[in-house]
Amino acid sequence: MGAQAQITGQIASVDSADNYCFFLPPMVGGDIAANEDKAIAFCNKPNTRAPGAKIFPPGFVLSTHWAQGPDWVQISGQIDPAQYSLNPCDTGGQYDIKAPVGATCAGFAHFVNVIEPEIGVYGMKCCQQKADCDVSHSTYGIKRIYGDKTDITGPRADGPLPLSLKCVNGALPAGVSTSAPSSGNATPTTASGSASTVPTTSSASTASQKTTEPEGKVESDSKAAPNAASGNNIMMAATAVMAAAAGLFMA
Repeated sequence: MGAQAQITGQIASVDSADNYCFFLPPMVGGDIAANEDKAIAFCNKPNTRAPGAKIFPPGFVLSTHWAQGPDWVQISGQIDPAQYSLNPCDTGGQYDIKAPVGATCAGFAHFVNVIEPEIGVYGMKCCQQKADCDVSHSTYGIKRIYGDKTDITGPRADGPLPLSLKCVNGALPAGVSTSAPSSGNATPTTASGSASTVPTTSSASTASQKTTEPEGKVESDSKAAPNAASGNNIMMAATAVMAAAAGLFMA
């Protein structure tokens, strides 16, 4: 297991409430249970104890609550599945030292990691003693697996996500998107780097600018027309006066 644990991206680390990792499918939008053998570590920031780990997409982790005991540490809280395009109909699954094979939590002999997109919660517990990391009740949900010290509160009310209420037979109806809003960024970066954002121009603002420019020109032209007509009238009147004066002189 020691050699297998060195596979890139299969070492997570839970060091504190603001320095932590847990496992996710390696591809955007991946099913949790279907990727038990492929999951890799994601961290909230670069972590030398988790080589090859990715960085969580911005806005994916909504809250983090820390708990610990004599031989274990734990984080739990809420996630926004849309930021990684996870299926809100996915009831979730469990990762541990048996799946993915070779995965581990740095400094600990055991871990149990549960992700439940349907209700938007997660838990990651790392233990020295096998008895402290319950891996035999994966279908029971986070509260049962992690015990009474589990806190999954956050900015959203407990319970199924609004989008998950539209699920029919474990899937969303055709045409309903699971992707994050355009401001989100579902593409993860490696833990050795940092996520970057590229500023974009609003198409609505661009359209508005293109529309107002011709209107401004039309308005300017319409104001110039009366001025030109007024000048012509003055010139015609002056010519008539000069012609009349010349007639009187000749007479």
